[in-house]
Amino acid sequence: MFRIKRFSFIILILLISTFSFETCIYAFYKKEFESETAENKEALLLALLGILPNPNQKLFGFIPGYSRNLSNSQFLNAEWFPKSTKKKIVFVHGWNPAERDSDPITNDDKKIQNIKNTFSNGIIHFQEGRDSANIDFDLYLYTYRTSNSILSNGRQFNSTLRAIFSNTDSVYIVAHSMGGLVTRVALSKETGELPFVRLVVTLASPQYGSPFASKNFLEANPFANELGSYLVDTQGGQELSYTNVGNLQPVLFGANNLVLDVLNDSYIKFGGNSKFISFAGVLSQCNTAETFYYQTGCTILANSGFTQSDGIVPLNSARLGNLSMKQINVSDCDHSMMAFQTNQIDDLKSLNLFSQVITEIRSFP
Repeated sequence: MFRIKRFSFIILILLISTFSFETCIYAFYKKEFESETAENKEALLLALLGILPNPNQKLFGFIPGYSRNLSNSQFLNAEWFPKSTKKKIVFVHGWNPAERDSDPITNDDKKIQNIKNTFSNGIIHFQEGRDSANIDFDLYLYTYRTSNSILSNGRQFNSTLRAIFSNTDSVYIVAHSMGGLVTRVALSKETGELPFVRLVVTLASPQYGSPFASKNFLEANPFANELGSYLVDTQGGQELSYTNVGNLQPVLFGANNLVLDVLNDSYIKFGGNSKFISFAGVLSQCNTAETFYYQTGCTILANSGFTQSDGIVPLNSARLGNLSMKQINVSDCDHSMMAFQTNQIDDLKSLNLFSQVITEIRSFP
């Protein structure tokens, strides 16, 4: 294992200081380094210096099979996945509560499990030819260490996409929850444009954050603190916190999120929102959520003035304040269901949402 010398760390800081986002945001790097084990710290430093890819992130290509019991062998390293002339869909999962910065580097089996935990239903719909998606598209899936900052994850995602795809490809990203924020960083003007990415479909992404990642909200709601405290003890989780800055945003006492504010402001200035379609889950009644977790989250948000949500993300946040190219509400789908993840694979809510996403992708040149 390489030993990073002190001067390398200084070089890293100098490199970071030249990055175009406002400098004050980058206090997060210090926090990440302090929370990493020695092995992970060196790996992350090498990744941020551009010497090595981040070992906790990977893009897989999916090989359709015949069994709903998806095999890990169906997930092939994207570098080895055979390229075709088909258009490409890339699934990007959301926040994973099972990992922390201090955990060992994620092996491929764990990476694939992280993807399945979010998207197994959607992958099966693709495999079984729902809307002929497997005929017209190749499917790729991206995973990352969600406890790390969305800024570092987004930059790594940008690098990964650049390494795999060319400007002659047509790539459509389908991102759930935090994955939508990572994608926004990856496609931001400051990170570097990716012309082959034609469209991004966000599924319940907290574009203006979630109250459940905000300390003031958690402290004011003791039961909510039990639900959300696991978020705010990691850098990635903290960057999901609610912000009062944003079009049509309801005000939450003491809420702020400089990372999202700067990111969203950049998109407004450079017109980047025209590549995004925002899907938002709307629970008509909190008991329409499939699990007690989201039923409870919905009730807490409703009692706090957020009458429309998916149990985690308020409606206006998921819709980016109506500033994306198109906004689509999905009735009675909780936060997990917005990733096609219903309790039953053949649930019409899962099948219909998948079809709606594919339809939107097909309608875009």
